Amino acid sequence: MNVVLDDVVQMLFSGLLPFLRISALMLAAPLVSLAVVNVRIRLSISILLTIFIYPSLDLPVVNPISIVGLTLIVSELIIGLLFAVTLQVVNGALIVAGQFISMSMGLGMAQTIDPNATQVPVISSFLVVLSTLVFLSIGGHLILITIILESFAVLPINGEIIFQDTIWGFVEWTAMVFLGAVLVALPIVLIMLLVNLCIGIVTRAAPALNIFAVGFPAMVLIGLLLLIAFMTNISQRIQWLWMRAFETAQAIWVL
Repeated sequence: MNVVLDDVVQMLFSGLLPFLRISALMLAAPLVSLAVVNVRIRLSISILLTIFIYPSLDLPVVNPISIVGLTLIVSELIIGLLFAVTLQVVNGALIVAGQFISMSMGLGMAQTIDPNATQVPVISSFLVVLSTLVFLSIGGHLILITIILESFAVLPINGEIIFQDTIWGFVEWTAMVFLGAVLVALPIVLIMLLVNLCIGIVTRAAPALNIFAVGFPAMVLIGLLLLIAFMTNISQRIQWLWMRAFETAQAIWVL
C-alpha cells in the first residue's frame, strides 16, 4: 500500500513541475494575462498543456519535500516567469511610447484606468490594444504555445541553468523598454516638436493670440492625424518588437 501511495505522490509531483512552469508563464504572458481572462481559464489552459506534454517528458525521481525537490519547484517558477516577463517588455515599451506621444500632443494629463496597467495615458492604452491585435495577427498565441512546449526540450527539468548569466541577459533585454518606445514614438514626437516650435513663433509674433484656445486644439488634432498617418509604420514596428521578444525568450537562457 505504501509503495502504491509513494508512486502516486511521485507521479503527482512529477506532473506538478511542468505545470508550475506553464502556469507561471500563463500568469503574466501577453493576452492570457489580461484582466478579462480569469484565473480559472488560465489554470485550465495550463492543465491541458501539462497533460499534453507530460508523456513526452523525462521527469526526475526526487523527494518533493527534499532540498532538491524544493529547488526544482523554485527553478520551474522562475523559468516560467522569466519567459512571461521577457514578452511583457513589448507592452512596457508601448506604454512608455504612448507617454512620449501624449506629452508631445498635450495629452499628458489625459489618463485612463487600465485594469492591466493601472493609470496610463490614453495613447498608451490605444497602443497596447493595437499591440494585442498585432500579436494575434502574427499568430503570437500559437508561437507562445510552441515556445512553452519546446522549452522542455531546450531547458529540461532538472537541467543545469546558469541563472546569473541568464538574468543578466534578461536585464540587457529590458533596455528594449526604452529603445522600443523611441522606435515607435520618435517620428510623431519629432514632428510634434516642430509644431510646438511653430506655435511658439506665432505666439511670439502675435502676443495677443490666446495660445490655449488655438494652439492646444491644433496640437491634439495634428497629433491624432499623425497617429492615423503612421499607423501602418507603427504596426510594423510593433510586429518587429514581438518577433524580437519571441527570439529573445528562446535565446536568453545560458546552460
